[in-house]
Amino acid sequence: MYKGRKAGSLGLLADFCFCVAHNIQAGEMGCVTINDEELFKLMMQLKANGRLCDCPVCTRSKGVCPGAKKYGYGDEDDYDPRFTHEYIAYNFKTMEFPAALGVSQVKKANWIFKKRQENVQYLNERLRKFEDLFYLPVYYENVSYLAYPIIIRENSGIKRKWLRERLEKEGIENRPLFGCIPTQQPAFSYLREQYKNRLLVANYIGKNAFYIGCHQYLEREDLDYIVEVFERILI
Repeated sequence: MYKGRKAGSLGLLADFCFCVAHNIQAGEMGCVTINDEELFKLMMQLKANGRLCDCPVCTRSKGVCPGAKKYGYGDEDDYDPRFTHEYIAYNFKTMEFPAALGVSQVKKANWIFKKRQENVQYLNERLRKFEDLFYLPVYYENVSYLAYPIIIRENSGIKRKWLRERLEKEGIENRPLFGCIPTQQPAFSYLREQYKNRLLVANYIGKNAFYIGCHQYLEREDLDYIVEVFERILI
């Protein structure tokens, strides 16, 4: 939320990813919210191989095809707009099954967001005793948390790899935070020299931060177990 409005309603266009690890989950599907009819029609085409079709529901069975009129096709022309391409584009068509999953998830969105917030609050309270070792996430009531990020402090003496492995052995699944894009991601190695020593915070987080789960299916006993494991490892 930002100034009382939800993300996705703040501008002309916004995009969302519904991969399995995200707050709203529908496999690998995503969505776009748009506040412009012409952009909507264009995106309908771009996600479907640039086909001439841009109607939400096909009207060819009624003898009407707006795409045909646009390019001057007449009744005498033997053509099919489904196989006539206006743009060079992509195959991003969504199947009905993941779309149905997404609809069911969106209906539960407020519950999902609230449960994740409660889990973050509870972990913050219980793990505060380790604030000399970690930077814990700041809690905001307008944020729906993807996960629970933990940054190892500079003078803690803790190695991320050691801690992550210990947590995994105790059944606490975790992930390293994403590396700094221009300096720690191989795909952007051509930018490494340009950004060397310029992104100190991002570089530090990329090497010393990780996250554990805070998702909506974690119950209080699960969170207490997480805290118990941290205590067993660190005290």
